[in-house]
Amino acid sequence: MKKILMSSVVVASLFAQTTNASLEEQLKELKVKLAQVEQMATKNQKKVNPIAANNHLFWSYDLRTTYDSISEKVSSGSTYKLSKNSDGSVKFSGLNKSSNTYKNKIFTNRVILTGVAKPSDNLKATVRIEANNIFGMQSETQYSPYTNISWVANETPDDTTIRIKEAFFNYHFGKDNGFMFSAGRRPAVGGYPSNLREGDSPSSPLSHLINMEFDGFSFEISNTVFGDISETLSDFGTWMKFCAGRGYSSSKGKWPADGSAPYSKDGFDDSDFAGFILVPYDDGQYSLWTETVWAWNMKGYNFVSNQDAANAQQGKDFNASMQDLGNYFGFNAVLKIDGIGDEINDFLDDTKAFVSYAMSTTRPFSGKQMLASMDNKTGTSIWIGADMPAGEDGRFGVSFVKGSKYWRNMTYGEDTLIGSIAAVRGKAYDIYYNKEIVSHLTAGVRYTYIDYDYSGSDAFFGLGGNPEQQVFVESASDLRAYIRYNF
Repeated sequence: MKKILMSSVVVASLFAQTTNASLEEQLKELKVKLAQVEQMATKNQKKVNPIAANNHLFWSYDLRTTYDSISEKVSSGSTYKLSKNSDGSVKFSGLNKSSNTYKNKIFTNRVILTGVAKPSDNLKATVRIEANNIFGMQSETQYSPYTNISWVANETPDDTTIRIKEAFFNYHFGKDNGFMFSAGRRPAVGGYPSNLREGDSPSSPLSHLINMEFDGFSFEISNTVFGDISETLSDFGTWMKFCAGRGYSSSKGKWPADGSAPYSKDGFDDSDFAGFILVPYDDGQYSLWTETVWAWNMKGYNFVSNQDAANAQQGKDFNASMQDLGNYFGFNAVLKIDGIGDEINDFLDDTKAFVSYAMSTTRPFSGKQMLASMDNKTGTSIWIGADMPAGEDGRFGVSFVKGSKYWRNMTYGEDTLIGSIAAVRGKAYDIYYNKEIVSHLTAGVRYTYIDYDYSGSDAFFGLGGNPEQQVFVESASDLRAYIRYNF
């Protein structure tokens, strides 16, 4: 309003001048005074913005309604039925199962509310809450005790309970704010390249290796803080980030039922992880991203005794319990292309393509089994794909994934209802089309087909991760359609 009033005064004053002043001189003076007004308004706005930001939490709203038609073909053979023993272990009872195909049609509703506060240029806090429910579902915990584990609670549809998805801050400091420290429930789902099929911006980790939620810390170093070599690193677009977190805390809570001390250890060790993201080259069009991960005290079901192991070999009933089994190492390298060639045509300029290679190694403790083996086992996976323009405001994408017998990434929050394509031990094919209908409203359709060569793709690190089980899902498909409002 001040700007409008001042502009009116300037114009009025010019017309009040003597009539013999030339029009050209009047216009010159008008431009000078308007520039002064604009400068004053800009200074005032810069003073007001931080004040407003200091006192506000800005919210965004993301609502997605999805329909999935899923189908799973299960092989026949000898398998086991689980039941619980009185001591907390489980009993595996042998049975024969015939081949069968399971089908279902599922509607889900996912709502995400994101709040962002930025009280200063170098400090930002984010909170994201989510409810992700199957239409009419009350709770799945009566069928699965793992539904609400914090790694997967937001990514696997269940009831309408609102849960914390992310809650963290980013603090930049040092030379040119080149260092960044963050703590809290970090964004660890929907990293590159899985974000492409969802039409979202990528989160921090590379999703081929990690696609599950964690509580932890991160420390990022940009290319502006390395003194004399900063200019060279800036040309290369080099940066790096260190991450650490905890996937399981050994604690019985405030009032243990067994009468032990509050927050005493529960008989397991803490499950911790550390990661290192290094981007050696990124010019905005072509880039190479790498991610290295270590994890300790991974858990899963293992034989209670040597006799149980012998019984399993003979096809007899055996007992097993959840145990600390060993450690884990993983590596991922992704070549990202954001625009193919140099202005060959509009289609290639707007095409994103990638090639991702990942490997994992399990390292069992002495006398323990990981993935049903006492030996170190290494697995590999390759994921290739492209995301392309398709008409006005549309995107079309394809991808292919192939994983080996002992490949094992860090995901339980599956990226499709039939299982994670990133975790597949076998082959996965994915094709999708997303389109903006009007501003803030999008719709899309996706078809995923998975051809499993081995079992245990989405299991824990113990007996369930055995790739040689006779009964497992041989193939699965998911036809998904959605409509989404995001503002």
